[in-house]
Order: sequence, then structure tokens, then C-alpha cells
Amino acid sequence: MKSKGLFSKPFLTSLFLGIGGFLYGYDSGIITPSLALKSFLVYFGQPDAATRGAIVSVYQAGAWLGSASVGITSDRFGRRKAIAFGCIWGAIGAALMAGAAHVAMLIMGRLLVGYAVGTITGVAPVFGAEIAKTHERAKITAANQMMVAWGFFVALWTGVGEGKWNNANQWRVGFAIQGVPPLLLGIGVLFIGESPRWLCLKGRHEEGLQAFRNYHYDGSNDEWCNAEFSVIQVNIEEERKAQGRLSWMDLFKTPAFRKRLFVGSFVWAAAMLSGISFVQYYQTAIYATLQFDQDEQLLVSGLYGSVAPVACLLSLFFVDRIGRRKILISSSALLSLSYLIITILAAVYPARPGFPTNVAAQRGLIACIFAVSANYSALLGPMTWIIPPEVFTTELRAKANALVQVIHYSISLVITQCSPIALAAVGWKYYILFILTNLLCTFVFAFAYPETKGKSLEEIDEIFGDVKIFHGGSGKSANDEENVVETVEHRNEKAD
Repeated sequence: MKSKGLFSKPFLTSLFLGIGGFLYGYDSGIITPSLALKSFLVYFGQPDAATRGAIVSVYQAGAWLGSASVGITSDRFGRRKAIAFGCIWGAIGAALMAGAAHVAMLIMGRLLVGYAVGTITGVAPVFGAEIAKTHERAKITAANQMMVAWGFFVALWTGVGEGKWNNANQWRVGFAIQGVPPLLLGIGVLFIGESPRWLCLKGRHEEGLQAFRNYHYDGSNDEWCNAEFSVIQVNIEEERKAQGRLSWMDLFKTPAFRKRLFVGSFVWAAAMLSGISFVQYYQTAIYATLQFDQDEQLLVSGLYGSVAPVACLLSLFFVDRIGRRKILISSSALLSLSYLIITILAAVYPARPGFPTNVAAQRGLIACIFAVSANYSALLGPMTWIIPPEVFTTELRAKANALVQVIHYSISLVITQCSPIALAAVGWKYYILFILTNLLCTFVFAFAYPETKGKSLEEIDEIFGDVKIFHGGSGKSANDEENVVETVEHRNEKAD
């Protein structure tokens, strides 16, 4: 049963939850122009490469902590309350950054904002996947990437505006603005329906049915809603019987669980190893190596930020039509090619003070950086939000997705801390790293990833071989015992 029209209630709910993605994009982006503002650098005593790396990467450390905690809060208190909890810290962190009197206060604010983002991004994709219909799940969860792109866009153009305002406190404006999204999301999320699957997991079946109908009932599909919810209810109950009460260590105990974890986490690892964090955070440093002044750095970074929203918007029209593996393979291969061209241009036509620059080579290098953004935003980026929530069972989903985000932010932390130091030490040779990492990811996606397009969350369980599911009829209730195909556990009792 397909929704009527593009903007179904689950999709609109996902757009609202995407405010968390907007916060992620904005918080990630606003530090980029700040590091190019002379007023910011002067106020904080011209921070060296290591200090700049700490200012940027502490955000990832906070996100790591938020991700680590969200598996507990999301399972215990529900998807909505876990998001609201994270938003509180986002608002406090924004206030500390806007009022920062010294580097330590700035770093503490970045840490708290990162904690908020880690919490929210650990829950919102799970929430979106759990309320979506099968045919629109990719579009709904990919909306997070679109909102990330818009957040980054607004942050970079806020930086351009700050650069035009001749004031010693110009850099505080962007930091203050980042307090608005967590306030809107933290209050608003308490007024939307809870995840029906989470309610079923807690044994609150009547509330779960009402929540499911609130998201999917269109006035004429009463029979479908009852049958579909019954399928979800039966399968979640059988998951609980087959898997028992799962702990964190259970994620590693069986081959099927380990495979789920690998598929869910590697896509985020590939995203970070794609070099997108390096380009996003330190693109003004790259432009500085091309001998661009402050205004030019801010303008080009603003134009860079305009690419991602368009690419993300386009992805919503094909992300549910093309197989996940095809998107992943093509994205990583093209990213590797883009970094190869960037490396060649930077090596052959270096920009050196006092020497004439090759304008065509500069434009080509910038075009490739923009191509990296377009590629990531339309292809690999959306997959990071789509794949992890859909490859785990309901009982596993919150804990596993939290662990996936921990891995994501751990890799991002290393890259953001090391990149300014590496760029200063070896220059263009640092780009070679991303040629190789993207090439590696291409082969992993080609030979180690299953295809999940077009399958319900419960049907995806069968791919991994640990749980068989009940397939309900289109018009009959799954509560009819005669129609229930017994669900059996196929999980290996012994770990490899």
C-alpha cells in the first residue's frame, strides 16, 4: 500500500526530525569560516595547527560520548525523550560558544554541542526508519542527509555574512545561531507520536497501534493498518523470544550479529574515510594554499556549501529506485578519481607565494572539491543514514546504531585532529590517503555488501540468517493463528 502523494506524514515527521541533521551540518560548518576570520584568530591568540585541530575535533569527541549513551536512553525512555535530552545540551553548548572568553570555554561549548549531535543523530535515523513504509524508507531516512547539507549551507553563508560585518565580535553571531535548532527540535519532538515499534518492544501494543495509525491511516486503509501492524507486532515478539534480552556484548557473539554490525558501521567508516570531513572543515586552509585572501576563502566556501543541498534534493528522487550497492560502489569509485585529479593538480601546479599561479589549475582543483561534495551529498551521504537503521532488528536497533555512530565519530575525530597537522607537514601528498581509502571502500562495497532495497525491516532480518519472519497476508490479520508461519531462531548458538 503506497501513500498518496510525495509528502506523507512519516516523511514530514522525518523532515522535522531532520532539524537534528541540520544542527549537525550547521555545527560542522560554522567552525570552517570562523577559522578564516582574522577577528576569531586574533581573539584566541593565533592558535597553531594542533590547537585548531583540537577546537574542531573536540566536537567529534562530544559526539562520540553522545552516541555511546544514546543506546541506553533511547531504549529506556523512548526515541522522542532521547532526542529532547540531547537538545538540552545543544542549547547550553551554543551559549558557551557564543559567550566564549577563552579557548577552554570555546572547547567546552564545542564538546557539549557535539554531545547533543551524537545523541540526536544516534536516534533520529532509527526513529525515521521505524515509522516509514518499505517503499519510502530510503527517502525518509535520506532526508537527514538533506538537512545536514542545508545546515552546512546556512553555516557557510553565515560565515560570509560575518566576514562582511566589520566588528571584533563578528564570529560570535554564528555560534549564537546554533542554539536555535536544538530549542525547536527539543520542544517540538515531544508533540509528535512515539515509534510504534519501540512501543511494541515495551509491550505497549495498544499505544503502538494508535501511533501506527496516526502515521499511516489515510481514512480508507483501516484493514491494511491492522494487518501491517499485526505483522510488526508478531515479528517483534518473535525477535524477543529468539534473541532474548540483548546486551552490548551480544552484538559481537554470533556471525549474523557481527555481519549486521559490519554492514551498518562500515558505510559510516567509508563516509569518514572519503575525506569529506577534511574537505568540509579545512577547505579554507586548502584555499589559503592557493593564495586566496579571507574574503575569497569565505566566498568559495559559501559556494561549496551551495552544492550539497541541491545534490541531496536530487537524491530523494532516485534513492528508493536504485540499489544500495550500486550507489555505494559508484560513489566511492568517483571519489577516488576526484582525489586523484586533485592530487595531480596540486602537485604539478602548486601555488607558492611570490610566484605566478596557474588560474586554470586552481579552478580545476576547486571544481573537483565541489564534485566531492556533490558526489557525497547525492550518493554516499544518504546511504549512511539509510543502511545502519535498516540492517538491525528492533531489539538491536538502538544499541547497534549507537555503536555505529561511535565508530563514525571515532574515525572523524582522528581525521579532524590530524588533518591540519598533516596538511601543514606534507601538503598535497596528504590527498593520496583519500585516493587509497576510497578505492578500498569500492572493493568492500562490491564484494561484501548485501542488497536491502525494497525489503521491509523484518524481511531484511532474513538476509542475515539469524531470524525467520512471519509474512502477513494483505488483507488478513496476523493475529489469526492459522495464518502465522512459525518464526524460528536460526541464530548460531556458538560464536566463531
